[in-house]
Amino acid sequence: MCDPTLSATSRYADDLIGAHRDLRYGNLLTAVAPARFTHRVTRGDGLTTVALASRDLPHRYLIGLQGFRFAQYLQLGWICRDLAYHRAAFCEPVRAVHDEDQHVLTLAPDGQILGYVTLATNGDETPMDLLDPARDRFPVEVAHDINVFEHVAPTPGVRSHEVRELKRFVHARSMTDRVQRMRVSMELLYGLCHAVAAVPTPVATLVGDVEERGALRHLLLAGLPVQIIEGTEPTVSEHDLLRHAYTRRDAVKPFVAHIDEAMVSDRTAMMAEMLASQDLFRAAASASATRPGELTRVGGARRVG
Repeated sequence: MCDPTLSATSRYADDLIGAHRDLRYGNLLTAVAPARFTHRVTRGDGLTTVALASRDLPHRYLIGLQGFRFAQYLQLGWICRDLAYHRAAFCEPVRAVHDEDQHVLTLAPDGQILGYVTLATNGDETPMDLLDPARDRFPVEVAHDINVFEHVAPTPGVRSHEVRELKRFVHARSMTDRVQRMRVSMELLYGLCHAVAAVPTPVATLVGDVEERGALRHLLLAGLPVQIIEGTEPTVSEHDLLRHAYTRRDAVKPFVAHIDEAMVSDRTAMMAEMLASQDLFRAAASASATRPGELTRVGGARRVG
């Protein structure tokens, strides 16, 4: 069982957090050919946001991104420090990343990562029916032990390659200014819009799991039609590094959001308008009034098997 009070585990976690805090990723912009980015924008103050697929990301940077996520979750208390120490873990497992996953990150002028989110595939080698029990499950389905499409009907004709999971929407814990956090959130959402539009197979559905007082607000800010699945209970092993992400937070609930090309194009334009505003919070409130997100609750979830 986890015992984060052990001095050795605390020292290990603190050293790991400090090491990742000191890393800088500015050279990523020259290590990757410009054409391989699905999104890249540098603002006048040097803030840069990029999106690219795992297959186009040099391995050392992939490890760094997995480490950034790991360090933020350590600070939030969502990773078991005792397990991390005994496994000498310094990043989230790279084996869980697929070649077609899209990584969106915002960098400070000095190359520090300020925010990150990923658009993940489920790993199917060929497109499969979403109700087929033989298809690979998305991480949210594994964590909650359900097939989300047994509760929210898939769009007719949509198969597994047209579904992506939104994961790890995180900010650098060192970033405390609320205006900067808001701006980074908007930049990540803007980058996600471009990533969704740029992937080879059109994305028709987004899935994931969220806290209602956390990432759900970002989805609604982006004007998405979100269907929350009620009644689930995460089944995460006590040997899972990320078990505290489910046991120490408010209820984390699966969601499904069906989208289309017109919606993505409209939301991309909306995010661009918001980022051009001198008052981000007023722009967000205006956007929410004109293009509000939709929240629907679906109850009665049951386990797979």
